[in-house]
Amino acid sequence: MTAQSSPQTLAAATPSLEPVSMETHHAILSHYHAEARLLQNLQYREWLDMAIAEDIHYWMPIFEQRLTRDRRPNPTPEDAAIYNDNYTELKQRVERMYTGQVWMEDPPSRIRYFVTNVEAFETAPDEFEVYSNVLVHRNRRQSEVYVHTLGREDKMRMTPNGFKVFRRKIILDARVVQDKNLYFFV
Repeated sequence: MTAQSSPQTLAAATPSLEPVSMETHHAILSHYHAEARLLQNLQYREWLDMAIAEDIHYWMPIFEQRLTRDRRPNPTPEDAAIYNDNYTELKQRVERMYTGQVWMEDPPSRIRYFVTNVEAFETAPDEFEVYSNVLVHRNRRQSEVYVHTLGREDKMRMTPNGFKVFRRKIILDARVVQDKNLYFFV
């Protein structure tokens, strides 16, 4: 992806890549559905084991809403971010969820994930670039309801144990988030 890419230019950014076969596309969709089910069921360790590679870069940058004529580059991993985790940091966040000391998740949120508009391209043998949209519907306590729309740019590889994501860039559409925290996995 170029520094100027945005959720609106994802399709334009991949003109030279060939879409994967229907069988591979179905396998990637099945992987995403299983990933969403694990997260919805608060099975974070299983999610980490099933879906995430040990060389992961899990990144949710902070995007600035800018005028079209503003040509400053988009954020890089060196800039401030909501998440900018490697495997060790992601595992620490996962393990923290099991301590009972994450006050913002006690009681746990009820979350539903809707993964749509999945486009997948093979970039090397057994490596894929995958773009998707995700809707996160989150209920907390009695009356707190939050809806987040996100774009995901994943790089994944096929391993003997299935697909593993080794790069995940999460693009939160809202510039100002009304939710009290973003302590959930996407």
